[in-house]
Amino acid sequence: MDLSNENIIHVKKGDVEYLQFRELLKYADKLQHAYSLKPLQFSDKNDQAPANYEKICKALEIDSNKIIKSAQKHTDIIKDIKEYTAEKFEFVDGFITNNKNIPLVTKYADCTPIILYDKIKNVIGNVHSGWRGTLQRISAKAVKLMIEKYNCNPADMVVCIGPCIKQCHFQVEEDFIDKFNKEFGNIDKYYKTGEVIEGKQKYYFDTTNLIIDYLIEIGIKKENIFDSNICSVCKVANMSSYRAEKEKADRNMNIVMLK
Repeated sequence: MDLSNENIIHVKKGDVEYLQFRELLKYADKLQHAYSLKPLQFSDKNDQAPANYEKICKALEIDSNKIIKSAQKHTDIIKDIKEYTAEKFEFVDGFITNNKNIPLVTKYADCTPIILYDKIKNVIGNVHSGWRGTLQRISAKAVKLMIEKYNCNPADMVVCIGPCIKQCHFQVEEDFIDKFNKEFGNIDKYYKTGEVIEGKQKYYFDTTNLIIDYLIEIGIKKENIFDSNICSVCKVANMSSYRAEKEKADRNMNIVMLK
């Protein structure tokens, strides 16, 4: 199945498949990026992950030995990468850099992948935003760190939102709604009331548009935000989904690098 749409192209190179944003391909002379698809998988527990990194990086002309990644613990911590390091990051869920040839990687099974690119200052960010990260505004914090460290202007930034669990499948309960109401105020426009199951009211929550709205609030232009419009649960045949596959879910990876 080809997943290409107005914002995304689906690339197939042998047994390597990935998605790329049409908008970021306009800057292909300056950066490389991709969101991996099955059958390649990248969880830290997968013995094939190192070989899979080599495969996809070869297709992208990226040095897999220089990858920066983290164990990811749903924090709001963003790390500014000054140079390649073999350090094994753990409590980090996003990276930024203005250095070339340092591939930044984040991993997914329903959470929201976000690539940030300041096309004037030539600075990139790669952010893993699960619901906890979204609640903590991790993508906005990455933008603010890019402003602090590199004097970036939000108006110059491109934001690309990869495949993630969309409202059609993101079923939550009252305690979840309460957490977001407490942080953001009235969030009525971000959820729809669902059915009552075993005496509990269910809701369907839209994290994507919440993220978009708080990025716009800090200065990102709406026309510079590009959503893949792909639900990872709907497209579980192509990508990992914890909601659909439970403990069997592996991980996709999102990679971005300045050339």
